[in-house]
Amino acid sequence: MSPPENHVRVHSVAEAYLYLLTLRCPHCARGPVQASGELTKTGDDTSSWAIGARCGACEHLGSIRFTINPTPTREAARSDCINPTNEPSLAIDLLGWLTLFQSIINASEKEPDRSASRQLAHEAAQCLDEAMKFYGEEGELPSVDAFFGDEARRRFREHPEHFARAKWRQRRLMLPEASVKTTREGRRGKRWWQFWRGGQ
Repeated sequence: MSPPENHVRVHSVAEAYLYLLTLRCPHCARGPVQASGELTKTGDDTSSWAIGARCGACEHLGSIRFTINPTPTREAARSDCINPTNEPSLAIDLLGWLTLFQSIINASEKEPDRSASRQLAHEAAQCLDEAMKFYGEEGELPSVDAFFGDEARRRFREHPEHFARAKWRQRRLMLPEASVKTTREGRRGKRWWQFWRGGQ
């Protein structure tokens, strides 16, 4: 069944939170947009979820609805696995994943707690894994379909060298492999996506 038009389709709870971090506020076009609560089920549809979102600049408060497929179990909802499938994201494009990677890896390098730093490096690695799903089996550059908006396509046209597969593959080799079992809870009670955005 196709998700409702006003729902964002994601592959996990983790991807829903990461999508939120890529948004600009629809009212002031700035941000950052931050979660104002927990992601919760809506109605009887087990794949339909919603989360409150607040703009850090204008403080506009709204709600974003998601369809999560595959529907997460309780354990999967707590996992930091972004996408258990080989399908590229339908919510975050290639530029979005590369931007998330850079932000998270920068936070990892500044994090004084070694355990938290390793967790952030793991999350950054997953973002690169998601980015690589937009590349075909051959060729150095992705297709224009890897970019969802006009601004992202413009950046690709003007600087295609920034999106060369070899560059990002090399960066990925420097990062840790996926751990066997991880959860969304970090040390000191912080969730993993809050380490690099200053959340509580």
